[in-house]
Amino acid sequence: MRSRGAGGVAIRIGLLAACAIALVLLIRGLYPADLPESRNPDFVDNVFDNRGVLWAARLLLVSAAGVLAIGGIFIVVSIGIRMRNGEWLRRAGPFEVSEGPLSQAEDRSDFWQRAALASEKEALGLRERIRRSEELIKDLRNLR
Repeated sequence: MRSRGAGGVAIRIGLLAACAIALVLLIRGLYPADLPESRNPDFVDNVFDNRGVLWAARLLLVSAAGVLAIGGIFIVVSIGIRMRNGEWLRRAGPFEVSEGPLSQAEDRSDFWQRAALASEKEALGLRERIRRSEELIKDLRNLR
């Protein structure tokens, strides 16, 4: 286990304390100070006339926003990492690319790439033979 410097531990403790203070201030700031009175209260007005219920509803909305934000960040980072690693999307909802046709296409691609490389090597060999033949023909013409 590697040892951590005192500066790194102090920074982590400071960040943790800052997050805790921010959380306490957020929770305190969401608590309703005064509730307006309704002239004709119905059931919903009576339920939300309680400060505890209103505070819990506000906390629920803020937590849902936080969860959605963290989930969105996770999805974007995850897609970025998968794209960087070359893992492309193979399924979207009910649609999916089956592995069989995908591997067949990759095999065909590999086959044609090998065939092109073999043809290129053969063409280079033939060009070299033609060049030597032309030199021989030129030498034979000079001998006459």
